[in-house]
Amino acid sequence: MAIDLGSTGVKVAVVDPAGIVLADAGEVLTLIFLPGGGVEQDPNQWWAAIGRCSRRAIASSGLPAKDIDLVAVTSQYSSTVAVAADGMPLANAVLWMDQRGRRHNPALNPDHASRWVELHGMRPSGNDDIGHVAMIRTEWPDVYAAAAAFVEPMDAIAARLTGHVSATQGTMFPMFAIDNRTWGATDYSDELLSMSTLERAKLPELVRMGAPRGTITSESATHLGVSATAVVSGATIDSVTSAIGTGAVDATTCGLIIGTTSVMVTHLDSKRHDPAHGLTAAPSPVPSQYFLVAENGVGGKALDVFVNNIVYPDDGLGLAAPDDAYERVLAAAAVVPPGANGLMFLPWLVGSMAPAFQRRNRGGFVNIGLGTTRLDMARAVLEGVAQNASWLLPHFAALAAQDYGEVSLGGGGAGSALWGQILADCFGVPVRRLANSRATNAHGAALLALAERGTIALGDVRNVLTTEQLHDPDPAAHAIYRRLLPSFIEFHDLAAPFYGRLNAPEKPTS
Repeated sequence: MAIDLGSTGVKVAVVDPAGIVLADAGEVLTLIFLPGGGVEQDPNQWWAAIGRCSRRAIASSGLPAKDIDLVAVTSQYSSTVAVAADGMPLANAVLWMDQRGRRHNPALNPDHASRWVELHGMRPSGNDDIGHVAMIRTEWPDVYAAAAAFVEPMDAIAARLTGHVSATQGTMFPMFAIDNRTWGATDYSDELLSMSTLERAKLPELVRMGAPRGTITSESATHLGVSATAVVSGATIDSVTSAIGTGAVDATTCGLIIGTTSVMVTHLDSKRHDPAHGLTAAPSPVPSQYFLVAENGVGGKALDVFVNNIVYPDDGLGLAAPDDAYERVLAAAAVVPPGANGLMFLPWLVGSMAPAFQRRNRGGFVNIGLGTTRLDMARAVLEGVAQNASWLLPHFAALAAQDYGEVSLGGGGAGSALWGQILADCFGVPVRRLANSRATNAHGAALLALAERGTIALGDVRNVLTTEQLHDPDPAAHAIYRRLLPSFIEFHDLAAPFYGRLNAPEKPTS
C-alpha cells in the first residue's frame, strides 16, 4: 500500500509485487488560509482521510487485509509539523506556501549564501522550514515548547504509523540542517544548525535512507485495514516518487508531474546546483543518487482556481458546479486555437519558483480585450502552466547534462489529452502521457518500497509503466508558443518590482 499526501488531496494505491496498480482511492483536503499569508492543514484530517482511502482501495482490490504487509509513504514537502514523541501532531501543519515565516526567519544573512549552497545545496528562501519553525517559536510558544520534533509531512505520517519519530537525509532536506556533500549522511551539521538557529533537540532522529521505519502499530493497522505485522518502508518526499513514477530513475529520462504544483524531475549521479534558476540536487533514497529539485510552481491548482473561483464559484453569483465541471472547462478550452486568441495566463499564484525565484509575484490574465471569453481563459490557463514548464526545461536539461527528446507526463494533469498536447507543442518534443496518472506518486512510492525490499529492480521500473498516449508536437502550434514565450518571461521579470512592493510582508508588531 502506498500513501501519497499532496497539498490538496490524499491518494492511496494498492500495488502488487510486480508493481502493477490494483486499485486506488483519493480525497480532497482542506487548505486553511489565514491573515498575514498563513496557509495550514489539519494533520488529523490527513489521518482520517488516509484511513478512509486505504479501506476503499483495499476493498476495490479484492485482497484480504493480511496480504497488505508493506506500507509506503510519500508527501508534499517544505511543510512543517510539530509532533510529540509518539508522533501525534500538536498543531496544524504549516504548509510550504505559508508566507509568515519570512518575517521571523533568522537565516537570511546574505553573507552566508554561498556557504548554504556549498554545504546544503540551496540557501534559505524565507518561506521554508527554518522560517516555519521560527514562526512557531515566536507566535505559538506553547506548541514549540511541547514539540519533541519538527518534521516534514511524510515523516509525521510514518511516525503516526509506527509510534516512533524519525527522518532521513532526504526528507530533512527542506530543514537546511544536513551537509549534503556526502550521500547517506545520518547526522546534522553543527555549522548549518548554528546559521539556522535550529535546536538539535527539536529535530528527529536521522535513519538511513531506504531503511524501513518500523512495524506498524496495531491501532494504525486497524485504521488502514492492513496486516498487523505490516512494515512501514522508508518514507520520502514526492519529487522522488514523481521521478520513479514517471520512470526517471536516472538522468536520461525527464519526468513532469502536474498535480497541485508542476514539478520537473530526474535523478543525477552527483550533487549539482544552479542557484540562478532555482535548481539543486538533493539526496535521494535511490542508492548514491540525487534527485534534481525543479519546483516549477502552481500546476493543476491553477485549473482548480479557474474552475471553482471563476467559472463555478460558490458565492451566489454563478451556477452551482456540475459533477463534470472540469470536463466542461477542458472541452471549452479545446475549441480555442493555440495562443488563446492573444490571452496570456500567468500561473504564479503563490509566486514563481524555478527557473526564476520570485515568491512575491502573482498570477493573472494579461491582454484581455473586449472580445475575450471564458473559453479563451480556459485555454490560457493550460497554456500558462505549460509555458512555465517550457521556460524551465532548457535550464533543467543543462544541469542534467542531457538533451531531452521526450518528456514523461504524470499526475492529475496527465488525465487531460489536451494538456498533454499543449505541453508537447510548447516543448517542441514528444510528451509521453502515462496511464494511471492520478496515482503517479503513490505508484512511485510503491515501486521504491518494492525495490528497497528487493522484490523488483529499479532498472525495470520503465517496463512497469503504461503509456496512455504519445503526443507529438504540432510544428505550427510550436511556432506560436515559441514566439510567445519571450513575452511571458519578460512580463514576469518586468512585473517583479511591482509585485514585490504590493506583496511585501508586514512588519512584526511589538
